[in-house]
Amino acid sequence: MSQQQHPRSTAENAGPFPLRAVQEDPGPAAGIPVHCGEHMPVRVLDFAEVQDRVNHTVAQAAVEGRRVHACGCGFLQETPLPGGATASIVPDGETMLFRPFFTRRVLAAAGRVETAEWSFDQALADAGSLAAQDAEEQAQRLCAFEAGLEAERWRLDQAVETLRDELRLAVRHGVPITLLAREAALDETDVVDLLHLGDVPAQSRASASEAALAAAC
Repeated sequence: MSQQQHPRSTAENAGPFPLRAVQEDPGPAAGIPVHCGEHMPVRVLDFAEVQDRVNHTVAQAAVEGRRVHACGCGFLQETPLPGGATASIVPDGETMLFRPFFTRRVLAAAGRVETAEWSFDQALADAGSLAAQDAEEQAQRLCAFEAGLEAERWRLDQAVETLRDELRLAVRHGVPITLLAREAALDETDVVDLLHLGDVPAQSRASASEAALAAAC
């Protein structure tokens, strides 16, 4: 559980959060955080939040299985969602307004995947520098290569997992797959595959690294 004091927009500084941007928590009052002497309702996305800082906090919490409670003073506190539960972070009737918000997050995640893929390819290319006349030196180079490749593979896997989570969040809030595919420069089938990533064991990239090692030996 985390507690955060976030900078507020002009609208937030002028008074409490707009009622339309706050969703009452249906749970028992005993489980709702308290701040300024009042129970903190669940914060959802606010279209008037121009800088989107709080909106991104709400979305990131949703991706990680948490929800954000908000006090009228601007204090935010995250609490875990019940196991397996999902909740909408968009105010009723405003789904269309937030499509650009979700597609921006997907686009940013897709960009991080592209960067991680480039880094992974560069690490594979380093296999060409493994050759050495001295056996001990070659063993050291091989060890360093394997460690570097494993680190890049982990970064790529994390980036892909983040993209999957962002796609799931967007689809759950009504963003069409066709729009997500276009914004992230992916085929629709790739988007569908990513949405189901994790439902079955992911195919390992070990074969690629083993092939590179075999070529280097």
